[in-house]
Order: sequence, then structure tokens, then C-alpha cells
Amino acid sequence: MSTENQPLLEPTEFLFVCCQRGSEKAVKSEIAAAWPGLKFAFSRPGFLTFKRPPDTSLPLKFSLASTFARNSGWSVGKSVAKGAGDDAATLVAEVLKSPAAKHCQHVHVWQRDTHVPGQKGFEPGQSVLADEMAALIVGAPGMVNRKVPANQVAKANDLVLDVVLVEPNEWWFGFHYATTTAGRWPGGVPKIDASVEVISRAYFKLDEALRWAGIKIKPGDVCAEIGSAPGGACQFMLEQGAQVIGVDPAEMEEEVLNHENFTHMRRRGNEVRKKDLRNVRWLMADVNAAPTYTLDTVEEIVSSSSVDVRGVVLTLKLVDMKFADQIDAFRKRVKELGFSVVKTRQLAFNRGEICLVGVKDRFALRSTRQRVRAAKKP
Repeated sequence: MSTENQPLLEPTEFLFVCCQRGSEKAVKSEIAAAWPGLKFAFSRPGFLTFKRPPDTSLPLKFSLASTFARNSGWSVGKSVAKGAGDDAATLVAEVLKSPAAKHCQHVHVWQRDTHVPGQKGFEPGQSVLADEMAALIVGAPGMVNRKVPANQVAKANDLVLDVVLVEPNEWWFGFHYATTTAGRWPGGVPKIDASVEVISRAYFKLDEALRWAGIKIKPGDVCAEIGSAPGGACQFMLEQGAQVIGVDPAEMEEEVLNHENFTHMRRRGNEVRKKDLRNVRWLMADVNAAPTYTLDTVEEIVSSSSVDVRGVVLTLKLVDMKFADQIDAFRKRVKELGFSVVKTRQLAFNRGEICLVGVKDRFALRSTRQRVRAAKKP
């Protein structure tokens, strides 16, 4: 369904931004630097709004160039239910008054993060409450006949009606066009089943990073990870059929260590013989150290004439949020190593860290269409 024949929506006075709890200050700093015309308006942990002054013109398909904004869009308003019994009906009725509700091609409903990912059993993604409220919206009169999908992956450039459950009885709603990969996901979070048993959360982080970046590991690809213990990311790569080299002085889980396609180098990244990495296509790093240490280690490897990696996927630990001010410098440094496409994002499954992806050739970014289709399956 194309947006070309839709009545043109207008930019609103406010924008909404969702982020990881604890990253609100970083979002404000990014927006103040890149878009000084936008004025901070409202904040709850994981949710912010910004006011657009009348003299600040932004395109309808505006997308924030932000590392810490998980997703964003035009804010239409909020609905608050104060009574009992028919709270949901009241909230849905307010949402459906939005012009975007009349023309949307997808409905995305999600709750702001209740905790930092990995704490108190919380993992990002769709909640039962969010899915139930999304079903109420698309099943309401005026929507049900249009068969608008609820909390499914949108197609590129689709118009999405956004509903953020800031509180169970306080909904903020708006819209955006799915112009980015993360903009196609409900709440900016890919549909990853975080209930499956894995060695560590690094499994989910790498899965999300590759989906966001558009990288698809193929069977037979040689991948290496610096800081691989206990083996969550290696577990994911092995499941894709890769030949995996894990570099870490610490112990690996037996499930990974005994895999026929896994090689363990029990040493630090800066101690690896470069010729041992000569066939590596994708280099990952997830080291529990300051970002500069990780970048120093990676630079030493990729600068060697014995190594010719296609791309890097790096987890940069923000041991202090002051490092957030250095992200531009981190990207520049990786570009100077010969990676033409470099981008950063605080993934939904990150925690006090960001992901940096660099590829030498943009054509190395393979389509994720197959995995997107797989994510839509029940």
C-alpha cells in the first residue's frame, strides 16, 4: 500500500523520542548540538518530547540522526484516563481522533522501558499489555475494515501510527514514516525472542546489531570476536554457520568451546598474531574496557597487512557518560581505518554501551529481507 495517494499530513509542533532509561541526558545533548531549534519540553525515564518553534522547518519524513534515540516521530498529543472500567476505550477513542489514525498503514504500540535492559528480568520488546492495546486500536470501528497490521514490521516508507504507553493510563501518540531500518520495528526494537536460553545477552546484542546494520552472516564466513567469553555472540554466529574465532583469556562455555567450527585463542586482543586472523571477514569486539582501549585493539588488527576484514561490529562501553560526547570522534577514527560506512546506535539490548558498525564497502551490507519475513511469522 503506497503513501503517494494519501492526504498529506502536516508536521506537528512537537516531536517524541524514546530511548533507554538513563540515556535521556545524552539524547538532549545530541539534539541540542544537531538541531538547536528544537526545545526540550517533557521527560519521563525513557521518553522525551521536544517543541519545534514556528521558524524551525523540518520535513514531514524527518528522522533524527541520533545514536541514543531508539525511535522518534511527530507527537500529536496524549490521552489520560482517570476513571475505572472503560479506561482503555477512552484512550483508544482519543488516539483514533488523530489524522494519522485515518491514514496509517501500521499501528505500533509499546511501553517505555520499565528498567535498564537485563535488570530485574527486563528485556526490551513487546509486552502483553502493548499487544492487547494495539489489538483494541486496530479492532475499533473505522479501523477494523481497513485491516491495519498491529505491531508488525512496517515496510519502507509506510506511515506508522505510534502509541507510547508512558503509563498504563497515560498514552502519548503520534506518527512517523518508516524511513530507517529501526523505524520499521515497533518501538524501534526488532522482534527477537528474548525468552530463549542463551549463553549470555551478547547473543541478543549481536542479533540486533546485524539486523540494524543490514549485515547477514553467511555459512562459511570467518568471524572473530575480541572479548568473546563466555560465548553468547559466538553462539549466535555459530548458529548462522560461520567459522568463529573467539579471542579471550577467560573460559568459554563448553557448548561453544566444543563446537567443530569454533577456535579459541586464549589471549588478549592485542596479543593475537595478525596472521591468525588473515581470513576473517567480520571482526566483532565486546571488551569490558573504555572505548579507546577497544578502538586501539581493533586498529592494531585491521591496520595489519595480514588482515583484510570486510567490516567491524564493536560494542563500546560507556564506563562514563562523558564518552557520549566523543562518539563523533569514534566514528571518524574508524572511518580513517578505511571503513567507508560507519554508524552508531544504542541498541535496545545494549546496556550502558553503544554499537559501532563499520564496513569498507556499502555493498557488503546484505539485505535483511529474509530475516524480516521470518520475524513476521507467528
